[in-house]
Amino acid sequence: MGYGSAETGITAVQLFTQIYLLKYYTEIVGLNSSLAGIALSISVLWDAVSDPLMGRISDHTHTKWGRRRPYILLGGVLLSLAVLLLFSPPHLTTQLGKFAYLLTVYLFVNTAMTIISVPHIALGGELSFERNERTSIFGWRLFFSNIGMLIGMIVPAAILQSLGDESSKDNIITSRTIAGEIVSLVILFSSITTFLVTRGKDNMRNHTKQRIPFLTAFVSVLKNKMFLILLFAFIIATIGRTFNSAIALYYYEYRLGLKESLVVINILLPFFLVLILSIGFWVWIAKKIGKKIPAFLGVFGLGLLTVIVYPLFPYGELRPPLIAAFVGGICAGSILIMDSILTDVVDYDEFKTGEKREGLYFGIWKMGVKFSQAFGIALTGFLLDAIGFQNGTTTQSQEVGFRLAMIFGPGVGFFFILGSILFLFFPLSDEKHIQVQRILLKRNTKRTKVQGTLSI
Repeated sequence: MGYGSAETGITAVQLFTQIYLLKYYTEIVGLNSSLAGIALSISVLWDAVSDPLMGRISDHTHTKWGRRRPYILLGGVLLSLAVLLLFSPPHLTTQLGKFAYLLTVYLFVNTAMTIISVPHIALGGELSFERNERTSIFGWRLFFSNIGMLIGMIVPAAILQSLGDESSKDNIITSRTIAGEIVSLVILFSSITTFLVTRGKDNMRNHTKQRIPFLTAFVSVLKNKMFLILLFAFIIATIGRTFNSAIALYYYEYRLGLKESLVVINILLPFFLVLILSIGFWVWIAKKIGKKIPAFLGVFGLGLLTVIVYPLFPYGELRPPLIAAFVGGICAGSILIMDSILTDVVDYDEFKTGEKREGLYFGIWKMGVKFSQAFGIALTGFLLDAIGFQNGTTTQSQEVGFRLAMIFGPGVGFFFILGSILFLFFPLSDEKHIQVQRILLKRNTKRTKVQGTLSI
């Protein structure tokens, strides 16, 4: 639980920006949709490129505080400051000035995010060698991730609702500024908590003494076909998830005619509450029947649901999307299994190479996720222009509403389904991984005995 708490702040920042940032800068700050999409995409691409480098750095960091923990603390402090700046832009009159500010500050946000998130997720893979316990660890990480999602999603909407007129520009600015301050405190507190509680758990005993050049190590990871299948499956599904987050408020407001606060409190909140409650079920079923089939069924089911139902919802009715949110929340809980499976791939890599490279693997993993997010964000901005969406207006045509529904439904669901099908080709079975772990355990036990004899 202490390890997982940092994910509260990390995810609160991620969801706060994914849901509210594009809409804030296009409708309130007045930045062109395409320019906003470009600025966000450049920032996320930088974040993606820096992830494997950060993983490599943390793999070879050796301090009295550990090799991952110092970055969790430093990244938390920097990210806390960056969020304050992101939703408090100065008064800018030109498109170039607005674009430059968003690009600069969001680069800062994503750099700080890399510093904290890559070492944090890598540390989770090192806290236990036992495969089922790892699933539980990443279950706790997902639990706190969803707490962060609730904060990043609900706090801005709740503040706006409390101010009265939700269409007032001044009220929207005030709500986003105050929400930014709250999220800033959350990331600061949660990162400090994880830093303090994981003292002594940041294991440095098995680090590699001889460094392989970064590019050589990077290429060798990308030659791992087992890892590539898992990575591409997750990347494709993440594109769908990014589409979903970026366009959700547009869909609910302009297709279904539902206010932001109503959507957040009555649809998105139940979705994440159900997701949190489903975590225990997915941990249990993964222990009972293995990881591969539950992960496939969860993501595939989410995609099928999205394709079918979202274009069909009637205007102004809350109950149908609420039911879909309930079912979707159950399916989405299966995502924790993906991170757990990645630790199995890292074990296989250690079996083949003799090196422990959790940071590099998780860095490349997050790099792939960030590339998919950048693609999804950029495409969202261009699609809004392409479908005829009019920035700054309170109403849109029925044609625009229908096109939003097609993007939010079949457009999003296609990526979930495609990612789940690709995952079926993942070759590392549970039985093979158990054999790998037995060999690693014998190897490490033998190494420990030899080192003990030499010390005597």
